[in-house]
Amino acid sequence: MWFIIDDQMADDRRIRRLPLATVGLWVKLCVIHSKGVSMQAKDPAAYPGHFDKLDLKDAGGTMKQLQQLIDSGLMEEHDGGWRPVYAEGICREPRVLTEEQREARRKAGSKGGRRKAANQKAKQTSGDLPEKSQANEEQNSSETGSKPSSKLLEDSQAKTWHKTDTDTDTDIPSPTPPAGKPKQPATPESGFDHFAEAYPGSVGAKGRKTEAEARALYAAIAGNPVELTRLQTALRRYKHAVNDGQIRTGHIPRLNTWLRDQWETWAPEPITPTYQHKHTWNCEHVHQLMDPHEDEYDHTGSLRKGKPSEWWKACQACAEELNQQQTSKEKQ
Repeated sequence: MWFIIDDQMADDRRIRRLPLATVGLWVKLCVIHSKGVSMQAKDPAAYPGHFDKLDLKDAGGTMKQLQQLIDSGLMEEHDGGWRPVYAEGICREPRVLTEEQREARRKAGSKGGRRKAANQKAKQTSGDLPEKSQANEEQNSSETGSKPSSKLLEDSQAKTWHKTDTDTDTDIPSPTPPAGKPKQPATPESGFDHFAEAYPGSVGAKGRKTEAEARALYAAIAGNPVELTRLQTALRRYKHAVNDGQIRTGHIPRLNTWLRDQWETWAPEPITPTYQHKHTWNCEHVHQLMDPHEDEYDHTGSLRKGKPSEWWKACQACAEELNQQQTSKEKQ
């Protein structure tokens, strides 16, 4: 489901009277509410139908800004919280598809797939028509009696012998499938290329100063497998923050700057042997084991509301198992 802003929104007097930061907060709160309504359509307990003070704080807003939105008629109180007011010329109310509409879309997609397969099969069949047409012409010419019967017999035998020779002749090479390209071993250069492709910001022109610096910084980090794992986790968290709107697109630095100054703020805490480490769901040891399987778990949920996601539960179970193993070794 989409939160739709009217293209005349910037000209509305209610918006023009608000500070820019308050308008940005309004957009974030509307998106939070729209996402919650979409989740509520699948699970009524997933969203109460309004956002609260904690949601306001997570969005980076204050009560003063919220009051400005209420005074402008863009927000209203609802059941102990707040929700957007969809105003003409500013934004439109989100549309939630019913289960019947979803089923109709699925059927339409399946029908389109079958139609596409039928069209492809028809194209393949039409490719054989010239050969069949040529065969029919030869047959028709023989039936019209344009050649003597003896001549027809000779031609028929010649065709038969030609077919036999073709089937047994080893001088005619048979087509062979093209050989696949051998898998190239992973190198620091290829590792950087994959990393740079996943980074949500700019890398810089190949061979220029910024790109060369980013390669050098990556190589220095990737030399330590533990630090490389922390770096990969940091990139994954950073991408999630960008996709969720926590970081504006215009504020994403170049890759060399991010590797030099920012990546460690997004990475898990490094392993320090100076104290007895207790594993948690977010520690480095758990991430080393669980990150390769992250896409296998559902991330939907809210630990604050007592409904943690399947991903959090799996990481927590892994941490508890590691702690038990560590305790058993100490007793031995």
